[in-house]
Amino acid sequence: MSDKVDDLFLLIESKRNTLTAVEQIIADYFISKRKILSISELARKISVSPPSITRFSKKLGLNNYKELVFLYKMSLSDQTQDASLISTPVTASYHALATRSDASYRSEAVKNFCDMIYSTRIILFWGLGFNSFAGQDFEFKFTRLGKFIQVYSDQHSISLSASSLRKNDVVLISSLSGEDPDILEAIKQGKEKGAHFLLITTNEDSPFIDYCDETIYAASFSSNEALGNISPQIPVLIQLDIIYSKYVSMHRKSVNKWLVSENILKG
Repeated sequence: MSDKVDDLFLLIESKRNTLTAVEQIIADYFISKRKILSISELARKISVSPPSITRFSKKLGLNNYKELVFLYKMSLSDQTQDASLISTPVTASYHALATRSDASYRSEAVKNFCDMIYSTRIILFWGLGFNSFAGQDFEFKFTRLGKFIQVYSDQHSISLSASSLRKNDVVLISSLSGEDPDILEAIKQGKEKGAHFLLITTNEDSPFIDYCDETIYAASFSSNEALGNISPQIPVLIQLDIIYSKYVSMHRKSVNKWLVSENILKG
């Protein structure tokens, strides 16, 4: 190995954004701490070619698969109870999502979200299915800061709310696929009335983007993560936590005022 590398898991995550779809599958195998196999056995197990595994090894800065296996064994044996290390396939997936979320972070986009939220007291949240759970989290956080949040979680209510939008109303949309034609029509309808739209999605080609004032890209799931071992709203929740943290940092005086008021009411 040309450079000293201490932890294969951290090395893999540091290279996540450079990996192809096939290489992501190989990465997920090792991140999940699965059985050590020969290169041919591994190729059959995860349905990739041996040359793909060799290319993956070299992309990590290793000379070959043999070096990758050596580093894998060393990384496994060195792991302790330290919370920063990956201990199970589930926590490995969380770690991978967090890393990919960090890589897609755009400070200006988050600031624009916060500015839009600050500029209005009433915010509509559109999200179908699991996205509605993220909406409830958004509602909980920002209601404490004096905002009125209305979550719409089915197609009918979203369409109705679009028909009643007014100029300068703010709508936050959570849609990982970013492709629902009915939501697109609702966005167009609201845009014609002068409403503002914020979008959280994983789809960089979403037709929603052209109609939204700002877009934040959530981390997409790998093939293994998409099987259901990770709650599908997690990538959105990560972005909402980033937005909330930035908002509190930007508007600390206003936030403190509302939190003091909340404590008085509780007393």
